Amino acid sequence: MSPIQNFEHHSSLLIEPDIPIQTRLHMAMEVRDSLEIAHTAEYLNFLKYYFRSFSVILLQITKPQFTDNPEHKLRNIVVEILNRLPHSEVLRPFVQDLLKVAMQVLTTDNEENGLICIRIIFDLLRNFRPTLEAEVQPFLDFVCKIYQNFRLTVSHFFESGAAVVAIPPISTPGGGDDMKPMDISDQLTPSSSGSGLSSVNTGYHGSGQLNPSTRSFKIVTESPLVVMFLFQLYSRLVQTNIPNLLPLMVAAISVPGPEKVPPHLKTQFIELKGAQVKELLVALKHVLGTDFKRGLFPLIDTLLEERVLVGTGRACYETLRPLAYSLLAEIVHHVRADLSLPQLSRIIYLFSSNMHDASLTLSIHTTCARLMLNLVEPIYEKGVNQTSMDEARILLVRILDSFVGKFSAFKHTIPQLLEEGDEGKDRASLRSKLELPVQAVLNLQVPTEHSKEVNDCRHLVKTLIMGPSYTWGTSTNVAQWSACFQRFEGRRGMESLWRFEKWCALLGYFQGY
Repeated sequence: MSPIQNFEHHSSLLIEPDIPIQTRLHMAMEVRDSLEIAHTAEYLNFLKYYFRSFSVILLQITKPQFTDNPEHKLRNIVVEILNRLPHSEVLRPFVQDLLKVAMQVLTTDNEENGLICIRIIFDLLRNFRPTLEAEVQPFLDFVCKIYQNFRLTVSHFFESGAAVVAIPPISTPGGGDDMKPMDISDQLTPSSSGSGLSSVNTGYHGSGQLNPSTRSFKIVTESPLVVMFLFQLYSRLVQTNIPNLLPLMVAAISVPGPEKVPPHLKTQFIELKGAQVKELLVALKHVLGTDFKRGLFPLIDTLLEERVLVGTGRACYETLRPLAYSLLAEIVHHVRADLSLPQLSRIIYLFSSNMHDASLTLSIHTTCARLMLNLVEPIYEKGVNQTSMDEARILLVRILDSFVGKFSAFKHTIPQLLEEGDEGKDRASLRSKLELPVQAVLNLQVPTEHSKEVNDCRHLVKTLIMGPSYTWGTSTNVAQWSACFQRFEGRRGMESLWRFEKWCALLGYFQGY
């Protein structure tokens, strides 16, 4: 398809009121297929002409659709284009309006477009955060509403006639208006915006019902992580929102699912449980910032059981482990001084295993390495007699052994990673080659691009090199380290770890990436 030559003419024609929906859809596809223009000097002109047209399409010309039809496809393509816009300084003058458009679509459209809008909102708030604090509260209000409506959503999917049955909603502390039952029968008829809904000319034949974003387990699953990120950026919002939000999340977690799940509702049931588990993990992470965190400390042994922490299902195993282990690492960090040597042994085993697990991201590997470094001092302090000192030395050796093993793995993966960068940044990353089948089966987001992978690898290598040198140099009992080093013999002797010229050369490979 040839690039668009005249932005002004094309963008004006795109919002002409009388053109058929098929023509408008075809033109939107042309813009999407020419989006590489946004990475050139023409990006500003592109935004000047097309941003208004996109806004008019989403807010005026079309309406939210709840069946898969050409009008939904048009809105979906426009939202996809907005999501792919580069977040450079060129976009800054349009950020406020883009955020408002995304919020409008998120709160009124179907879950497919709503999920894309959550990504738009998250990226905007992350990249332009100094100027967007005033726009955060509307998103938090929407999250509260979907939690209020959670019981009704469960009822809609798993109880007969639930679309019009009133279920007592989850109420906010202090009262408030109840969420009324949702009846979207009037929304299931395709809108007549434009002229003619026949899909013959576009080749697009849509069918099937789409869930509203306000009644979507997928939206509920994605929202907690964004909320947690926003609370980290804007700490003043915690005190005003947590008293309302946390009880809603806990109440949503406690909503029971059906005792028997019909085969055709299996997907919805998996989405329900995935949403509830993620809510639980995020709620626990919020608790760590309060005095109630001490209530979690006696549960360390229970949380170290992976089947308890993330469950046994494959979908849970793949999607919840990064968040679950980040949460567990934070809990262990808070309570590390009170852990026994057997508990420390289990923790080192679990996190050293995760640091060598290729199915987890490099950022999780870095978290595991940092946690083990933070356990060094508590391990020292447990050496109160000869027996406990011997046990502590064994744990320290296991940490060293894990780090050396990771360097051994880097010997093979880093050259391949850098070779991919030399041969082309657009080439599939090493992780994407290994994980693409799993991502496709589970409908997960594709792994990050090559530059992000290189950056994450650089941070992990620095942690593995600088972390031990700093920890060992500032430890309170260097004599114990000397004894520990003497026992670290053979193939994985200390000479394997302390060849700093080798590891620093390894870091040098990353210069320029």
